[in-house]
Amino acid sequence: MAPRHSPMEPRWEAMLRGEHRLAHVHRIGRRAFGLVPSPWRCKFCNAPFRGPVADIVRWVGYTPSRKNPSICARCIERAPEGGAVVPLTVLFADVRGYTALSESLSPDEVPTVVMRFYSAASSALLAHNGLLAQIAGDEVMALFVPGLAGGAYPSRAVDGARSLLQAIGYGSHGGSWLNVGVGIATGEEYVGNVGGGGYKDFTALGDVTNTAARLTAAAAAGEILVDEATFAQLGPSLLDAQPREFQPKGKNAPVAAYSIAAGST
Repeated sequence: MAPRHSPMEPRWEAMLRGEHRLAHVHRIGRRAFGLVPSPWRCKFCNAPFRGPVADIVRWVGYTPSRKNPSICARCIERAPEGGAVVPLTVLFADVRGYTALSESLSPDEVPTVVMRFYSAASSALLAHNGLLAQIAGDEVMALFVPGLAGGAYPSRAVDGARSLLQAIGYGSHGGSWLNVGVGIATGEEYVGNVGGGGYKDFTALGDVTNTAARLTAAAAAGEILVDEATFAQLGPSLLDAQPREFQPKGKNAPVAAYSIAAGST
């Protein structure tokens, strides 16, 4: 028996890839919303975020998404489970020495430092059109897809990583107030709302995510490690990138990577 496909699947692929072959009903909705004046609207479905009509549609989920305020929650968080295999760049930012840091702080100081990290990371990544996938413990994950970040999505991810480290204080006279390393990988994998048991979340699953996570684990504080696929697209603009090989857990052979310092251009 052939697998059954959700009617959302073509929409997921079109939205994330930045293509316009959306379902007929969705195209009608975009045209209708486009007739409503609004200085700020969902990049995917055109839902207005300002004005009298926005006050009405807000009640059915057309509010700015917590994943990225350029998209509405109805297109991301409130969309059905499902997704599509699309090109993307995955970024992880991880606090170095988080266990030791937690032990050195009082119980009420830990959430203060962590929330400051979340706030700085989220602001930096959203400013470069990233989609916040997961924020948990000592780590932040963001996705950069063509449908939101444009065709130069790997470049947007690297720029977001630099902004994130600058927000932490790297490159400043005062220095960083937290030790953070960043890993970035580019390729194609499954992106969408996944879950089970009544829980779902928007994220990416596959080898690109695994590679980005392993690069992050290998990155030193203040360092951005990018994989070969990312470097191949941005090589000329990464003048100070240094080639580096590392042996990720679960891989049979060393993986080529490139190191970028926080303040490099």
